[in-house]
Amino acid sequence: MKASIRRSAIFASAAALVIAVCGATGTAQAEPGDGELQFGYVLPETGQLAYLGPPQIESLKFAIQKINDAGGVLGKSVPTVVSSDEAGQEAVAAQSADRVLAAGVDAIVGAAASGMSLAFIDRVTGAGVVQCSGSNTAPTFTDYEDDGFYFRTVPSDALQGPILADVVRDDGHNRVALVARADDYGRGLMEATRKTLEDRGATVTLAETYDPKATNFDQVVQQMENSRPDAAVVIAFEEGTQILQGMIESGLGPDRIGVYGADGLRSEELPSLVAPGQPEKLSGMKGPHRHRRRTSSM
Repeated sequence: MKASIRRSAIFASAAALVIAVCGATGTAQAEPGDGELQFGYVLPETGQLAYLGPPQIESLKFAIQKINDAGGVLGKSVPTVVSSDEAGQEAVAAQSADRVLAAGVDAIVGAAASGMSLAFIDRVTGAGVVQCSGSNTAPTFTDYEDDGFYFRTVPSDALQGPILADVVRDDGHNRVALVARADDYGRGLMEATRKTLEDRGATVTLAETYDPKATNFDQVVQQMENSRPDAAVVIAFEEGTQILQGMIESGLGPDRIGVYGADGLRSEELPSLVAPGQPEKLSGMKGPHRHRRRTSSM
């Protein structure tokens, strides 16, 4: 977690300083403002990605502190950030963005999830307000029509997908099942992974998306089992714990086939969430961030 906070701090500090300079030169505002740089955020305080919220929120506050310690912007201190919750729900995220915009901010940090950002990016950039995310990985944003007001500081899944596929192929797997959330993050990363797997000669036995709001994932696990893979890739958020539990119960655990996850599943708590009291059942699961190294927590 400390490493995550440091990375987020670097992101927020850089974003804040860049936006501050743009505001001072007038290039980030359609009309002259009040000379006071105001930040807001729409980040997960609740919901599936709530664990990502605190590091990013504290990072933004840290960046503002550093700006103020250096004398502020145009001789004025940056005021306290306007806060709002993305909550893992598109409607809530959009309403939160509206509230932050109504406060007259010059820049919004967030959202954490790609789908949440897509729920309000047009509102923000259309108002001539800068939006910057440190965790939107969906390829959708690469050429999104944002009039130059949207930025992200994390690579696109167009890059993560090939790396994930390379890990799977380098481990010698030939028949790979892919399951992913039915949103921009899941579909984009699954497609990037699928293409590289096939380019490298693997057979993709299944490429299926699922409703992340479902309460039961038995069907998707059954589809994986029916495809007879020697490896499976799960592109998920917290609902992935249920999918992994179903896979283990169906004989598709890391002790039987290669099991891989993407960044959305990265958590030190994942093994204990999937198999309470028996975290070793997830031992061997891998992800793109731990290339060539096996670990029970990705």
